[in-house]
Amino acid sequence: EVKEAEEVVRDIRQRLDVTDGPRTSPSDIAILFRTNEQPRAFETELRKAKIPYVILGSQSFFDKKEVKDVLAYLKAIVHPRDEVSLLRIINNPPRGIGEKSVELILKEAVGRGTPVWNVLTEGTGLKIPSSAQAATARFVALIHRYHNDAHKSRPLVDLVRKLVAEIGYQAEIKRLYPDPQEQEVRWQSVEEVVNALAAYEKSAKQANLGDFIDEVALGQQDMGDDKEKQLARNAVALMTLHSAKGLEFPHVYMVGLEEGILPHHRSGDDVDEERRLCYVGITRAQDRLTLSLSLTRMKWGKPRDTIPSRFLYEIMGKAEKAPGAKRPARATHSPASKV
Repeated sequence: EVKEAEEVVRDIRQRLDVTDGPRTSPSDIAILFRTNEQPRAFETELRKAKIPYVILGSQSFFDKKEVKDVLAYLKAIVHPRDEVSLLRIINNPPRGIGEKSVELILKEAVGRGTPVWNVLTEGTGLKIPSSAQAATARFVALIHRYHNDAHKSRPLVDLVRKLVAEIGYQAEIKRLYPDPQEQEVRWQSVEEVVNALAAYEKSAKQANLGDFIDEVALGQQDMGDDKEKQLARNAVALMTLHSAKGLEFPHVYMVGLEEGILPHHRSGDDVDEERRLCYVGITRAQDRLTLSLSLTRMKWGKPRDTIPSRFLYEIMGKAEKAPGAKRPARATHSPASKV
């Protein structure tokens, strides 16, 4: 999926740089995807290429609570004196350090004129319940241990998988969100952080958590939530197929055309709605349509082979050769688009 994003962004960069023909602006371009986890690689590559972009109909991947939580753990492991990150995770998931205890810890730090981490590690003079003191000691030990392991353990992706399991983050998602579908979506965001780290570790000459954090933090921006204002910006539009209804762009990239993504694995045997979504995406293109897929996709930091979407076969008039084909399906085409 990293290569897919690199190729798409490289193609966009070439079109924006053309000088001997009709000029293409960032706002002429849209990248459409099926799931909210897919934009991560594209956001990263667009930032590297310094191409402005907006996300419509969903949050930036890097603004999701789960992503911020996991990244805050990684930041605290690398820099324990990062107080913003430290205070975000000190009782997240809950470990017995309540709001009142956190207030007292902060008050102590301010009174001494010393970082919160120093107060936590010294552990003396804190007027908090004994249970909270014990929980604080366990938290400090956790950060210490992973801080040390981050400098000697490889691959880093295994370290992060172990961390996520040890803090019980999946159980916390289930506690906070009773809807199984929302649980799955949020857990997939955690998985995508691990996938991002695996992709970084694969490409870096000397991988370390600090550089990874710097990379994902590159150029973070507030996307806002006003669709009309976002579209008015001269920026590449990233959006789900659902959000794309009613919009058109000269250049459209539909990404991730793989079984399990489009059609989505939750659709089961009923893929009619997924086919309609695919048609919606195709017909958003006014002049040029590019379809792409990843031949492998990360699953908890390990590459897994993918299967091309049956819709690709249908578009080419070869529905009978599609994976799991039961009957010939009618191909859908957009007269204005070139595949």
